[in-house]
Amino acid sequence: MKPEGCGVYQDRPTACRYYPVALLSLRNQEEFTDRTSYALVQEPHCLGHQEQRKLSIDDYRKEQGVDIYDEKGRGWRQLVLKRKSAGPGIGKPPVVSNQLFFMASYDIDRFRAFVSSDSFNKTYDVPLEVMATLLADDEALMEFGYNFLKHTLFGEKFLEQQPGAYEERMERLKAKAEKVREEYQANRDQLEDDKYGEPGRPGDLSCGSKDCG
Repeated sequence: MKPEGCGVYQDRPTACRYYPVALLSLRNQEEFTDRTSYALVQEPHCLGHQEQRKLSIDDYRKEQGVDIYDEKGRGWRQLVLKRKSAGPGIGKPPVVSNQLFFMASYDIDRFRAFVSSDSFNKTYDVPLEVMATLLADDEALMEFGYNFLKHTLFGEKFLEQQPGAYEERMERLKAKAEKVREEYQANRDQLEDDKYGEPGRPGDLSCGSKDCG
């Protein structure tokens, strides 16, 4: 904020452009596309309600320049609707899925580094010309992120895997699981030693002496 008001007004985000109008997205389970509706938010600190001026929602949207924002943000809203429409039966997403969702949605620089990493490109077959565009164009990377999240979170195929990538991933997971099992067994053995002790030490149930009572 500056003395004269908002310092980023020309680049304000969608929520600021819409306020005090609320943008609502809905998708019924039997439908394949989302619907948009609007609501008026009336709060006492919004002095705009005191203006003697009326606008249709279409005129208000044009005035605020939200068309391009809605177009670019629709892919993200569809992801949220897809998750919501799945209902509670689908269960809580694992931590890694949440991390991927927030990275692709909100941390464009980190997501670009992720997409350009060796591990990503060893797993997925992304043409060089497409990768060059993703590295240079934020909006293209954002759209790519929406589709990648559909691919990874909802199984909607978007990328082809590199030959042998699946088998290599399974081997890594198998090795990781084996390491976890070995660590668990080692910790379990240590706990057993700590609980019962070694022969002749305090905590052992048989001291090996005729004087034991």
